[in-house]
Amino acid sequence: MTSGCKNIDLFFLQSMIDKTEPGVKINSYEIALGSKRGDNYTSMLYRIQLYGDNGWSKSLIYKCLPDNRQARSTYKSEILFNNEVTFYTKSFTTLMKYQEQKKLVDTFNSVPQCYLAQSDIVILEDMRCKGFTMLDRMKGLDFNHCRAILRVLGKFHGLSLSMKVDEPEKFKECISDAINEVYYKSENELWYKGYYRRAAENAVKMLESELTEDEKPKYLDKFRKFVNHESFFGYMVGLVSPKESLAVLCHGDCWTNNFLFQYAQDGSISEVSIVDFQLARYGSPALDLVSLLYCCTSVELRKQYLPELLEEYYDSIVSVLTQTNCLNHYPDIRQKLYEEVREYNVFGLGVALDMIPIITCDSESAPDMYTEDTINIDDEPSKEPYPVMTTSNLCRQMIADLVKELVDNGCLT
Repeated sequence: MTSGCKNIDLFFLQSMIDKTEPGVKINSYEIALGSKRGDNYTSMLYRIQLYGDNGWSKSLIYKCLPDNRQARSTYKSEILFNNEVTFYTKSFTTLMKYQEQKKLVDTFNSVPQCYLAQSDIVILEDMRCKGFTMLDRMKGLDFNHCRAILRVLGKFHGLSLSMKVDEPEKFKECISDAINEVYYKSENELWYKGYYRRAAENAVKMLESELTEDEKPKYLDKFRKFVNHESFFGYMVGLVSPKESLAVLCHGDCWTNNFLFQYAQDGSISEVSIVDFQLARYGSPALDLVSLLYCCTSVELRKQYLPELLEEYYDSIVSVLTQTNCLNHYPDIRQKLYEEVREYNVFGLGVALDMIPIITCDSESAPDMYTEDTINIDDEPSKEPYPVMTTSNLCRQMIADLVKELVDNGCLT
C-alpha cells in the first residue's frame, strides 16, 4: 500500500462508489502519486484508478494529510484540511443548491465533483480524465489563461453576492459564518512572524541586487517600510477581515497550479477547473484578484491588459447578478470593485513575498510532503515554518517589477 493511503481498501472504495454509481462492482484498483514535489503544499495527493466489470473504470484524486506529523504541525495541515472539508460539505454545496434554484442559463460548474470530504481525506473527480491539464507554474499566465480564470472567478463571486441578497440567513449560516480565516489571523502572528521576517529579508536582498543605486531610495525604502516585521502580519490580518457589501466566498489561494484547463480542438480554452480550497475565506473579492494578478502574471501583461482583464471579471459578475435579478442591490458595484482592487494591491505584494519564490523554485527546493514520519512528535518541539528562499533571476525580476509597479502607481507609499 502506498504511503498515505493506508485507509484505502476495496470495501471503502466500493461503499463510496455505491453512493454515486449504484450497481458498479469494483474488482481492483491501482494507486500512484497525484502530483510532483513543489506542485502542492500542506497535503499529499494520490491518483486512484478503479477497475470494474464490463470494462468500467474511473480515476479519482485522493487528498490526505501528510504522513509526516512534523510536517503536519509545521504547516498547520489539519486546520487547513478542515477548512477545505467545510467548503465542500457545507459552503459550496449550499451555493450550488442556490444556483440550481435560480435556474441560471450560464452556470458556474468549475469545481471537480467531490465524492468524500472528512477530517483527513478528500476524494475528488480526476479532471485529467476530461482532458484538463496544469500549466507550468514558472511560465505564469498569459492573457487568454488569465482572462479565462477571471471569468470563472466572476461567476463564483457573483453567486455569493446574489445569495447574500436572496437568502441572507442561509448565506450567513453556511458561508460567511462557516468559513473562517485559517492563515492571516491574529493568533498565528507569533507563529508566522519569523517566517515572514525571513521572506522579507530574502526579498530585500533580491531588490538590492536588482535595483540601481539611483532606484533604491525610491523603491527599497518604501518596501522596507511595508515589510516591517513588527507590523506586517497584523496589517495582512486587517486586510482579510470581511468588509461589506462586496465580501464573498473567496478561493483564497489563487495561483497557477490551482487552475486546470481544458482546450478545444482549435487550441482555445474551453473550460477552467478550480482546485484546492484549503485557504477558502470570506472577504473582499479583490483578495483573489490581486493574488492571481501579482503572483502569476508578468508586469508587461499587467501594463498592457490589466484594465481589460478587470472588465472581463466585472462583466462576469454582472452577468450572474443580472440572471439572479440582484444587480439593483449593488448600484455602484463597478466603482466599488475597482476601489477595492486598488486598496488591496498591497495584499497581493504580501502574498507575493511568499508565493513568487515558491512558484519560481526548482522542485527539489520545495517542501516535500511525502517524506516518512521518522520522529515522535511528542518528543520534538514543533518547528516554525520556513519560507522557500529562491533567488533565481526570474524570482528577482518578478519581485522587483512588482515593487516598482506598486510604488509608481501610488499603492506602496
